[in-house]
Amino acid sequence: MLLTLPLMVTLTSPVILSTLAIPSSHVSTASGSCVTSSTQFPYSHAASTPISPISVRFRASRKWILCARSIRHHSLLHAYSVSINLLPQLAWIGFSLTRRYDELTQGADVVREAAAAALDSGLPEIAAEWLEQGRSIVWGELYQLRSSYEELSSAHPDHARRLRELSAALEQAGATHEKSLSATSEQSHGVTHCGTGSLQQETDRHRMLVIERDKLLQEIRSFPGFERFLLHKDFSQLRSSAHAGPVVILNAAVSRCDALVILADIDHVIHIPLPNFNFQRSAVLQNVLGKLLGHARAIHFDERKGNPATRRGVSWESLLSTLWNGIIKQVLDALAFSILGDPSRIFWCPTGPFVFLPIHGAGLYDSQHSLPGHKVSDFVISSYVPTLGILAPSRNPHVAPSDDFRLLVVRQPPSDGLPHLQGVAPELEHIRAVVGNAPSTRTTLMESSVGTVEEVLGLMTEADWVPFACHGIQDASSPTESGLCLAHERRLKLSDIIALSRSRGGLAFLSACQTAMGDEVLSDEAIHIAAGMLFAGYGGVIGTMWSISDKLAPRVARDVYEHLFRNGTRPDCREAARALHEAIGRLRESGRASFVTWLPFIHVGL
Repeated sequence: MLLTLPLMVTLTSPVILSTLAIPSSHVSTASGSCVTSSTQFPYSHAASTPISPISVRFRASRKWILCARSIRHHSLLHAYSVSINLLPQLAWIGFSLTRRYDELTQGADVVREAAAAALDSGLPEIAAEWLEQGRSIVWGELYQLRSSYEELSSAHPDHARRLRELSAALEQAGATHEKSLSATSEQSHGVTHCGTGSLQQETDRHRMLVIERDKLLQEIRSFPGFERFLLHKDFSQLRSSAHAGPVVILNAAVSRCDALVILADIDHVIHIPLPNFNFQRSAVLQNVLGKLLGHARAIHFDERKGNPATRRGVSWESLLSTLWNGIIKQVLDALAFSILGDPSRIFWCPTGPFVFLPIHGAGLYDSQHSLPGHKVSDFVISSYVPTLGILAPSRNPHVAPSDDFRLLVVRQPPSDGLPHLQGVAPELEHIRAVVGNAPSTRTTLMESSVGTVEEVLGLMTEADWVPFACHGIQDASSPTESGLCLAHERRLKLSDIIALSRSRGGLAFLSACQTAMGDEVLSDEAIHIAAGMLFAGYGGVIGTMWSISDKLAPRVARDVYEHLFRNGTRPDCREAARALHEAIGRLRESGRASFVTWLPFIHVGL
């Protein structure tokens, strides 16, 4: 932390109060209490002062929220808006990835609670905007900066250059100001570092830079096509993300749980309250899932033969039926989906504990409900998205046909100190066979089993699609160190993947364990390999929520590729979700797969 003093102590320092524009008469001597003067919270001043250190502003915004909520003050939604707007600055882009995520833990739940408050006030469109703005902040900012600055540099190079210069100057000034402010706070407690004069000079310089940057941004936003440059998307823009099918945001807040449905041809959010589901239940189901997976790991796959794994009276059937009855059935009923005809696409955008639950498998699996109409897969083809921006038409994940389709296969070496994956060889043979039976597509099959990280990354930029058949690791202590295992104990890390900037779209098939399992503390940041592939430029990703069966994974891969190459023409990555849907359906119908073996496979993206 850049400030080691408690917030109330810091705010009551005369120098700090002056810097933050808070009259000392507004501040209570009791830490954490809410005192108003002319209906204004002292925390609102601290949170809203542009030149103040972000750490102080954000902590003040959280205090403001607590105070406003406790007395039902009319400023509550404004307080949430201020707090959400500060999140990207809290996770400053100049920090390392690890530092950025550490900073975001301070506001891990603020956006979900903000959305709930907006829904309480009858503002579902605002709730949807906030949930988009305040989630996957690191990924979203990296992608936005790449695309936005490229567009600005192309159209208005002088403005792009000046904006970069001002941004760099502000970053430096902000770091200097924060250090001086901390030192001045120590001075007021008997430690002398610098005087108020130098602090005032730094404050004035910081203020002038802010004014100049804001003026430049206003000028940029006056250009046609740049009206919302570096601004979050409003609801009218978010609607376009539903061009391929309904997008369902599942919000889990302490006070309420809701589904927000966005359709491309409807100018408002379809709000579906979930009164029979609450945050505590979602957390309990997450815990139940963990117990079921722990029990499954203790049993060899061949010993189950499709029988449900149970532990202390809890079963997969009960988990999936709870999701069906409490959430999914209400959503499908509201959208009037039918089991007749081909299933439609649907895109789930879960938040909080919902992120870890197998929404795509919800249903009734007992013998009394064997007929179609009681499972989510009977109605729709499920995909997941970390943000709505992933589905924006401007991403264009489908690349126009060319003379050569390049497929890069990255596989685990036969022996490299890690547990041997028996399914890698047959999976690779399936891919070769399928590609060989597509004569009208000139496919270049590139294989890598001994390449360095740099070599694999280079091949990924050249290839249209990339299947990985290897071990995957989700690092709970340092999520950005999660990755895919290469030869000689090398690891293609999440931090390496997001450094890619691809424009080819295409599909990444991650036939590895735990490639779509995120971080529990920052569930809304989508810190997993599948999301990293999306933000690196892939249009769609097939990944796994937990460890997969080495015996069944090749079968799933074979069926997926047979579907995608079935016409002998260049494959379309937009068909990957349907291909996986049908492959898992055949696997279930065969009776050879238990819940723990078919449920982990998911499709992410378009």
